[in-house]
Amino acid sequence: TLRTQWEALRRLDHFRREGVSNLSHDLRSPLTATTACLETLEARWTSDPQRGDDRQLVEVALRNTRNAARLVQSLGDLAQLDEPEFKLHTQRLDAAELLDDIVLRFAARAAGQDVELVAEPPAADEPPTVVAVDIELFERAVANLVDNALKFCPAGGRITLAARACRHRDARGVAGRDPGPRVEVSVADTGPGIPAADIAHLFDRFYQSRQSVEPASSEHGKGLGLAIVKRIAELHGGDVWVASSSGLGTTVTLSLPAE
Repeated sequence: TLRTQWEALRRLDHFRREGVSNLSHDLRSPLTATTACLETLEARWTSDPQRGDDRQLVEVALRNTRNAARLVQSLGDLAQLDEPEFKLHTQRLDAAELLDDIVLRFAARAAGQDVELVAEPPAADEPPTVVAVDIELFERAVANLVDNALKFCPAGGRITLAARACRHRDARGVAGRDPGPRVEVSVADTGPGIPAADIAHLFDRFYQSRQSVEPASSEHGKGLGLAIVKRIAELHGGDVWVASSSGLGTTVTLSLPAE
């Protein structure tokens, strides 16, 4: 009986992943076409003062269409990462060096928001922060954390990226039983912080804080960015956790096995 039920669950899970992947693929084309049309209208009406009200409506529609497109893209990515056959293409690299590239990638956006974005280099006497990772996925995970921090960090705030070699830590950020070496990549911001009731659910898919009533397509509404970070960490044999207090900022730490 258990074997039959397990096989039924396995088939249902396969159909779920396949359905989400197909739906994500089918939705991308119409969303891309809609975005292109809205961008064309926005460009045409930019210099026409009589179209001011129309341009505002187009800007709202364009913003929500882009957010919906990102959500659809994330759905497809998660479905792919959930596949049992998914394989990492790992390479050995220094995590601290890669953080410099990510800072450059977000530099213009941070400057536009008047947020200081820096990568803190390891001290000269610290062990190397070498890991074996799928570079594309690792960059995606850290970029998701930076993107999330920029959404909430106020003007005049600071976001600090850092990589440190250390002993193993569990998901609560305390020393664990496994003494194996780890590399911890952290993204710390000076934003408003996260309510304690929400921290345990931050990496749940589609979780939305009770304090927020924004729709899924809004900039701060439901999303899959942190769920993707968690899945990427799991695929690398690592974990991720959050330390935050309301009004005192937030630090998200991604822990991976060291090479």
